[in-house]
This record gives sequence, C-alpha cells and structure tokens, in this order.
Amino acid sequence: MAGVPIAIAYAWYGVVWPLTWNQASDFRQVYLEGARLIATGGDPYQCSTGHCSGHTQGWLGAAGAVYPPFALWIVQPLTALDPAFADGLALIVANLLLALFILLVIRTLGVRDWQERLLIALLCMGFAPTLTEIQNRNFQLVVLVMGVVLLAAWRSGDRWWGGAALGVGLAIKLFQAPILLLGAWARRWWIVSAAAATWVGLWLIAVPSLLPEYLLQVVPSVSQGSGEEMNVSPLAAVARLIHPESLYLEGRGVDALVLVLTAGLGLAVLVITGWRLGRPRPDADGRGLEVAASLAATPLLLTLVWAGQLVLLLLPMVVLLDRGIRIHSRGLLGSVAASWLLIGPLYLGFTNAFADGFGFPALFQVWSDSALAGVVILWLASLFALRERKHNQLPDA
Repeated sequence: MAGVPIAIAYAWYGVVWPLTWNQASDFRQVYLEGARLIATGGDPYQCSTGHCSGHTQGWLGAAGAVYPPFALWIVQPLTALDPAFADGLALIVANLLLALFILLVIRTLGVRDWQERLLIALLCMGFAPTLTEIQNRNFQLVVLVMGVVLLAAWRSGDRWWGGAALGVGLAIKLFQAPILLLGAWARRWWIVSAAAATWVGLWLIAVPSLLPEYLLQVVPSVSQGSGEEMNVSPLAAVARLIHPESLYLEGRGVDALVLVLTAGLGLAVLVITGWRLGRPRPDADGRGLEVAASLAATPLLLTLVWAGQLVLLLLPMVVLLDRGIRIHSRGLLGSVAASWLLIGPLYLGFTNAFADGFGFPALFQVWSDSALAGVVILWLASLFALRERKHNQLPDA
C-alpha cells in the first residue's frame, strides 16, 4: 500500500518532472558551468561577465562556486554537449546511482527478506533530501555510493579500498571530512591513510592552480556559517537562538559567543562518539555500527549543512533499521522513523511554510530546527546501538 504512492510520486518528481521542466539544476548551473569556465581558462570562484557559477555575491562571501576544483574539473568532457541534453543525462545517472546505492547496501548488510528490501528502497526513495539531490543532479549521490563502499570495507576490517572510496568523496565534497578523525580514533589506519592519499592526489591532479584560492578564500568564508533558515547545522541553531533575526538573513548571527558555544558542542560530539567507538570491534555487524555512528555524527561537527546534504544519512538509517529489525528493537526502529520524518516531511513543510510566510516567528524559530533534531536522534540511536551490541550478539550477516 505504501509502495504504490511512493513509487508514483518518485517517478513524477524524480524522473518526469525534472526532465520536462527546464529548471536550473546544480549540475547545469554549478558543475557544468564551472567546468566550462575551467576549460576556457576562467576562474569558477569569481563571477564572470553575465555569469556567476552557482552563487551570487551574498552572505557566503564567495562570488562563484563553493565546491572543490576536482568536482568541476571532472565534468569538462560534458561541456561540449548541449546543456539541456547533458542535464538530462545527469538525471539518468543520478537515478542509477540511487538504485546502485540501494542494491549495494542491501548486499553489504546481507538483507535477504523481501519485505525489508522493499522497506529500504521505499525509505530511500521517499526521503525528501533524496528527491532534492536527484532533481539537482547533485554529486552528493556519488558520495552516497562511495559511503557504501566504505561501509563494506569497514565491515571487512580495515581495507584500503574503502579509504580510497572515502577519498573520492572528500575530493568531491568536504562534508565527510570528520570521518577521518573518527576513523583514526577507531584505529582504521589503512582506511584513513588511503582516504587522505586519494583525496590529496585527486586535488593535486585537478587544476592545482585553483587550490590556493579555494583553500584560503572559499573554504574560510563558507565555514563561517550563518543562522539562515537553510542551514541546519548546530552553529545555525545556536545563532538563531541568540540572534533570532538571523533566521531572516538580517545579519549572519555569528559572533564570538556563537562560535564558542558551537565549538563546545562539536567537541562534545567528537569526544562522545570517539569514546563510544572505543576499541575496534571484531565482528562485521559491530563494525557496521561504527560506520553508522561516524556518519551520523558528521553533520553535528560542521558549521554549514544544507538539508540536501542529509541524503548521506540514508546509510546510517539503513544500518540502524536493519539492526533494529534483527534484534526486534522498537527503540531503534522508532528512532529511525522519527529521524526520517523530522529531516524529511517535517522540515520540508517548514521550508514551504517559511517561503509562503504561513506561520509566525515563534513557530518558525522552533520549526527551523526540526531537521537538526532528526540528526541528533539518529546520532543518539547509533550510540545506543553500539552500546547494546555487547548485550545482543547475533551471528554476522
């Protein structure tokens, strides 16, 4: 009963509508145009005459793209194609990447029950950030697939190829950088070393002349964050709490007090997660929970998080869902459901209401943190699962 409307909605919003509506996707506006600028010797991090690669001059402080050079450089072969055709091709690839993620995560976790397989597919397809990233043809989906490879490698022990996959993801986006710290804490040395080597190597290959500008100008500017409604990081929540006007872009809302409080929260998340990881676990299921905890903690360690980036939390959601079903844990299943609802439909409802002005300031101040609440619930559930692993040993999948 749930599968029919979800499948129909996904077919429309994930395939038909993006193909027929000539929208300004991330792929066309940022990746493709940034690649075109690189191919012609331009600078994607500065506005050119009549064009600005994805971002206008605003609170970001960056005039152009905010992605690493590698993510733009690798798209150069597609600049020779018609932009509309390339956009359609990217949409097909985005859908294939989601299908690949679902198949790989089911295989990695050893899920054999057809109902659980269907549940995982529906959870992924119906997740609001999934549709956002599909419509935008965002490279976040590549990073999502690389996360499954990391999961398989981590479950197998400490395999370098998982680190290489993580390094590819970091070369595309820096979102999962905290995993290097947590991986080192968990003593996954091959994974951490291979990730760092792959990451640095790809960045040095792809337009190294742009790296100084990206590292010294773009990253520091973006990492300052803001209290605006689209930022779902802890820094944004603290900024909106202390400076409510920042929700409406009346200033960034980021001052010394906000930075100190956010740093304290981030340090607490890092220490608690590292402490819960503890000594490396000898079993595959336990190691899978380590990955889930590390990924769930990541958004809580950053100062700028867009809701679409939370599509990467599908991996810990699926891991915890599978674990909850295996040990018949209502707590784990309820936590995954609550997280999915808060990050997905509830936060989507906020963005629509906020855009239409349907509500009042006090409601918006609370509602704007619904996605962050979902992230916190998922993180706490992953820590709980790691602790309970000692008391509910099951044979490895």
